[in-house]
Amino acid sequence: MGAYWILLIAAVIIFLQGMIFKRMALKKLTYSRSFKASFCYEGDSIELIETIENRKALPVPWLRVESQFRTGLAFESQLNLNISEGQYNQNHKSFFSLLPWTKIVRRHRITAKQRGVYRLGTVSMTTGDLLGIQSVVQSMTLAGGITVYPRPLDVSEMELPVRTWIGELLVRRWIMEDPFHISGVREYRSGDPMKDIQWKATARTGSLQVYRRDTTADCRLMIYLNIEDHEGMWTKVTRPEPIEYGIRLAAGISAHLLSQGIEVGFGTNGAVEDGEEQDMLLPAAGGEGQQKLILERLAKLELTRKLSFHDYLLSMLERQEESVDMILLTTYVSPRLEALLERFRMKGHSVEVTLLEDGMIVAGKEVSA
Repeated sequence: MGAYWILLIAAVIIFLQGMIFKRMALKKLTYSRSFKASFCYEGDSIELIETIENRKALPVPWLRVESQFRTGLAFESQLNLNISEGQYNQNHKSFFSLLPWTKIVRRHRITAKQRGVYRLGTVSMTTGDLLGIQSVVQSMTLAGGITVYPRPLDVSEMELPVRTWIGELLVRRWIMEDPFHISGVREYRSGDPMKDIQWKATARTGSLQVYRRDTTADCRLMIYLNIEDHEGMWTKVTRPEPIEYGIRLAAGISAHLLSQGIEVGFGTNGAVEDGEEQDMLLPAAGGEGQQKLILERLAKLELTRKLSFHDYLLSMLERQEESVDMILLTTYVSPRLEALLERFRMKGHSVEVTLLEDGMIVAGKEVSA
């Protein structure tokens, strides 16, 4: 009979403690995590701070914390952190035990291996009674994250064709013609736009004459990145290496030219994550703020096509009213695309085509006005 009462009392105690912990374990239990920086570059080491606090007199005998990140952030190995990584996401699992009025702070060292936007996302906390019979789960969505910019290529790392072209552009910055200051007329030269012909002087001299314009220090460049890894691509990129190289190249070109006082813009036929941006065109502008905008666009860029590169450039042809220098970063140039570039030339644009292939430039080709 004594054993019966012992078992009954034990069962009641187990039941009561289970109900108490199930009801109270998550009360006044807080969890937070945040990056110490809002952005970094590929290859940088960053810190993620994780804080768990039990603000009550009742202990938390066990707590399982589970979370998920996109792949691309490499966590340094440490105790009490189990990471299972898939192709697109990595799952984290940790176990804790908290005494009353206890705070635990963990600092994770992370290497940003790939550009992108990494949000903190959802965290799931599971806890229960002393024996693990009763359990309760709570999920929360955390705000914040970190943007990993592509690592800009230094000019010295760029292949010769594009490096030479950048040098020529910097020289032309100080000698290019200003369309608003006319200093006289001169004989027509091959490539001069028809709109510059001075018909009265032509009739007087008997040969084609065009306006001579003063020089200016203004210069603008548009960088257009083709997200297609081959001409017949449908939606998703199958060879990301040349496109990722083009992204780093675009970041490097813009950083270098903006530092030299040249206005730079950026456009692409690719989509951004979550469809956040409807228009991937950044008009040419100068300053550090423009560089940050370009880097953010490049960080958010998904390897997914919105339009064919031909159709995208056709829409740019209709929108680009003033003549600019253009550099096209693309894995191919088709006859159809060549014909479209000729239309840009006829409107007075200078076009440089840079062909990309798995982390290198394989050719550079200029179509000048």
